[in-house]
Amino acid sequence: MWTEEQWAVIEPKDASSVVVAAPGSGKTTVMTEHLAHVIATGRTPPQRILAMTFTRQAAEHMRQKLRGHERLRPVDVESCAMGTFHAVFFRALLEADRQVYPVLGQREQYALMREAMVDVLGERHAASMYELQSYLTLYSRMIGRREQDELDNKSRRILESYVRKKRALNRWDHDDILLASLHLFQSRSASKIRLFQMNYILVDEFQDTNELQWALLTSLVERNSALAFVVGDDDQSIYAFRGASPVYLQRAVEVLPKARRYLLTLNFRSDRKILRHAAQLIRHVKVRVDKPLRGVNDAEGVCLAYEVPDRAAQWRLVAHLLRRAMGRGHSMAILARTRNQLAVAWMALRRAYGAKWDLVARGVEFRTFHDSKGKEWDVVALLDMSASFDTTFDSDEERRLLYVAMTRARHELYALVPRMMGGAPRRIHPFLLESGIEVCAVNWRDRGSKLGEKSLDFLGCN
Repeated sequence: MWTEEQWAVIEPKDASSVVVAAPGSGKTTVMTEHLAHVIATGRTPPQRILAMTFTRQAAEHMRQKLRGHERLRPVDVESCAMGTFHAVFFRALLEADRQVYPVLGQREQYALMREAMVDVLGERHAASMYELQSYLTLYSRMIGRREQDELDNKSRRILESYVRKKRALNRWDHDDILLASLHLFQSRSASKIRLFQMNYILVDEFQDTNELQWALLTSLVERNSALAFVVGDDDQSIYAFRGASPVYLQRAVEVLPKARRYLLTLNFRSDRKILRHAAQLIRHVKVRVDKPLRGVNDAEGVCLAYEVPDRAAQWRLVAHLLRRAMGRGHSMAILARTRNQLAVAWMALRRAYGAKWDLVARGVEFRTFHDSKGKEWDVVALLDMSASFDTTFDSDEERRLLYVAMTRARHELYALVPRMMGGAPRRIHPFLLESGIEVCAVNWRDRGSKLGEKSLDFLGCN
């Protein structure tokens, strides 16, 4: 049932493990099976095991899988501590009888940051979502640091105003939970709380770790003389705007006690062409753990970029792909870089085909590249994969983001490239070219509102 790579990870050992796993390699399943073996063999008492994830859904999914495991007793599963980073440390603060405050929701954070920007920049400054997110990201990166010389005066004043507003409301954000937990580590009186009894600590999606989380994990491992098991993929680190960095997964093998790195390179999801072009793209990332991306599927699959005259033509091509996928009973996702792009696509398709064509009811999903992570579909279409001629591209974060989007597809991947957007000419996105994807030109003979097979005119590929 398990491959040689997987079994090397699953087998319990008296050392820390750093698992770097390719997309579609079953890393969370392997981690869960490893945890089951650790419990079943009695290597570590379950009440001294801590498993942390980055979402509540992931934590609950892991617990459910363990509850159904044939080798485990329910009492052992329930004895393990599981939860998100923030939930685990929030519970520790409560157990230590520390002062805690209600946590701000995302909208509340944005509202407070907007008020802070108005305080510093004036009423006339209309803060964009990008600016709000940028300052919240900057706050996440700066919190807990003694040296903040890299901050300019304007940014420092905005962040100080944000902190004052939180304190005036007696509220925390998620970073405050982690910072308070770091302070907890310095207290001898808190040594009896359960968190400090953990001997084996597991973390899923470790590529999403930020500086505070890394500090907490390494401090906890050192304080408890514990071993650690971390799993992730530095090639799928796409949350820099939350302060996450792939460097912590890359560094873990040098820092965690008696650590050894394991690779999961077999992809069980995607056909060969999709993997070939995704692998060619990700090789352009400057600093990464070098690993192959191998597939188990024999099928070649489809991986194409379609150049279309404009966005109107793009919607017709999307509709064509949707009809074909639904006709074959295939699942399909329409992915875009931003929510605004998805909204435009949704409205365009609704105008052309009416409310009767209920895409959601038919199982079609509209997601951003970020939201697609952890998901998979038979057919994936990437929207608006063109770029302006005067923009340069050299962001490894954006390369990783496109890599994540590409590797969501099982059998068919289409990148749609409008050559005209907003009245300006566009070019194929440079990162698509880095992937070596085959590019086909498409024209239209039929300008009607309905899209049929005969209206497509494929002019050839290169």
